[in-house]
Amino acid sequence: MPNDVSQIRSKIRAQRKSVGQRSRLQWSQTACERVLELEAYKNSKRVGAFQSFDGEADPMGLMKDAIEQKKQVYVPVIIGKAKPLKFAPWHPDVEFKPNRFGIDEPVAEPADWIDGRQLDFVVTPLVAFDESCNRIGVGGGFYDRTFGFLNEPREENSVMLVGFAFELQKLDSIEPQSWDVQLDAVVTQSGVYKR
Repeated sequence: MPNDVSQIRSKIRAQRKSVGQRSRLQWSQTACERVLELEAYKNSKRVGAFQSFDGEADPMGLMKDAIEQKKQVYVPVIIGKAKPLKFAPWHPDVEFKPNRFGIDEPVAEPADWIDGRQLDFVVTPLVAFDESCNRIGVGGGFYDRTFGFLNEPREENSVMLVGFAFELQKLDSIEPQSWDVQLDAVVTQSGVYKR
């Protein structure tokens, strides 16, 4: 399985990077519009999103909409290897600096960071997914560590995790590991998959 997963990651990341700029923008915008229709998004107050990287679908349209709707928007900050993510406040004028992976993170005081439990609705990046909303990430385990509490019996009003991707990232099936956190839904330019 590990070799399979690394091969899947390489193959799909290469396919994702080969998408032309016009298609990437169109597909990302269509996926954003699908997210805006979700009741869980409409009812949320604190939205987690991400800075797209490495050819990922770009949730910027969703992030800007959330600000217009007076929601608070947060993006991930990596605080260390094998540690859960923290989330820093985002707004269109926020200043960024690249982290050790070259991904932009907001310049913010640690006192302004929140943890994953404090978010209502989160769109997550991913490398691959299946119709059952299983996810293969980049391989650092950051999202599984951050949202591992969702594998416990859920409380009402818990965080909703939604994968944000292109349709070309869908696989027939993914064999989840015990530590993997299953997504509540995955949104692409072609549709919404719910578990």
